[in-house]
Amino acid sequence: MITLADVSLPAPSSLSVSVSLQGGSTQFNTLGERVQDGVREKRTVDISWRCLSAETLASLSQALNGDFLSCSYPDPLLGPRTMTCRCSRQSARVYRCPDSTPQWADVNLTLEER
Repeated sequence: MITLADVSLPAPSSLSVSVSLQGGSTQFNTLGERVQDGVREKRTVDISWRCLSAETLASLSQALNGDFLSCSYPDPLLGPRTMTCRCSRQSARVYRCPDSTPQWADVNLTLEER
């Protein structure tokens, strides 16, 4: 369902996609109409998992190495989509640690389109 830098990820607990318009300069012409150039859509994808094993989190962390990476995900407006993005935020917490092997909970990623 979701791949990040050609690494298949487990099904997330939640996935949200937000679309924002980002533009260049805005001016008004002599008729009082707004003229805006450079408008484009940018997507932000938030992915979270309730629980992940240490091995899965390690492979996810390795996929996040580098500046920009590709992410394939289900987009609510366009269907299956691949975008070039960067990870702007990541977090996780340990919820138990049996036999010195951490079990991770509340793993969150925020990916911003290039």
